[in-house]
Amino acid sequence: MPQQFVALIKQPGPRPAYYLVAEHLWGSDCNIDSDGDSQTPEDTQWTELSLSLRGTSSSHIEIDPVSIEPLVLAVRSSQESLCQQAARFIIAHSGGALERDA
Repeated sequence: MPQQFVALIKQPGPRPAYYLVAEHLWGSDCNIDSDGDSQTPEDTQWTELSLSLRGTSSSHIEIDPVSIEPLVLAVRSSQESLCQQAARFIIAHSGGALERDA
């Protein structure tokens, strides 16, 4: 199993729409697969998100809640830079703090 890098985001506010996370990571015309708990494409209350760049096996991130109260999200990827980029993008839009890098 490949190594997983993890960044924890503590107490973020409303998150950016899931597709904005993908566009930040891979560009505005990126071809992605996604899954999560967004109710609509513009939903800012999601807590679960999986994004993969189509055509690659390693460009993938998973975001899941570690706790709900207070909200702590774990960003995971086999690529450290992808993990950090996603976490910092979410914090820039949502507030919160990078609790720990593992």
